[in-house]
Parts: sequence; structure tokens; C-alpha cells
Amino acid sequence: MTRTLILALAGTAATMAATAPVAAQQWSYNERGWRTVGYSRVDGRDNDTIRLPGVTRQRAIRICSLNAPLRLRDFDVRFANGGSQDVNTRAVLPAGRCTRAVDLRGNRRDVEAVRLRYEPILRNAARPVVRVQVR
Repeated sequence: MTRTLILALAGTAATMAATAPVAAQQWSYNERGWRTVGYSRVDGRDNDTIRLPGVTRQRAIRICSLNAPLRLRDFDVRFANGGSQDVNTRAVLPAGRCTRAVDLRGNRRDVEAVRLRYEPILRNAARPVVRVQVR
């Protein structure tokens, strides 16, 4: 009986390991080139800044709310050369949803930070985790 249980667990583990790369490839394909460059748990204040590591020269950006709804008033994209781009969204992001794709002005800009202005919809629930994606 013990031997059968061990073989069954080994078979299940092998199956899960074999299907994991397929799921990762499907995620990349379904997202159409979006790459996550930053996360932040927004803490209920009026605004937060997410600093992005390294050089992220991209042409479009979007903001996603992961685990709780969020009312995103607007966000500012700060570039490495000192410039900025203000994006007025006034969007309500349900958990697991993203804003529209916002084209960055100029040709493939180096994004340094993103400043969010928001309101949590549920004050006493879990704080939303915000994800910044670029392509």
C-alpha cells in the first residue's frame, strides 16, 4: 500500500512539472508581450510611488489591481531624463483587471517611476496590490 502511494505521488509530481512550462507559455502568449516591472501594496493613503529597477525602455504602460478593487484617479509616469507624462484614468479596477494600454510619448522611453493617485474602494478589506506592466 505504501509503495502504491509513493508511486502515485511521484506520478502526480511528474505530471505537474511537465505541464508548468506550458502554462507559463500560455500566460506570455495571452498577455501579448506585457512584462511586469514593479509591484506595490497600496496602503490607503492618497498616493504612492513605485520605483522601477534598471533600464526599462518601453513604448506602452498599464496598471493592474491584483487582489482587491481600486479606484485609480490618475498616474504619472516619470522618465529617466526628467520628463513626465500625466495619465488621467478615472477608472475603477476590479480585482484582477488592468487599465487600458497607454502609449508613452516619444520613442521607447526609459521609465524610472510611476506615481499613483487612487482611492481604495473597500477601506477595511485587504489592501490592493498594484502591478505595473510595460511593453
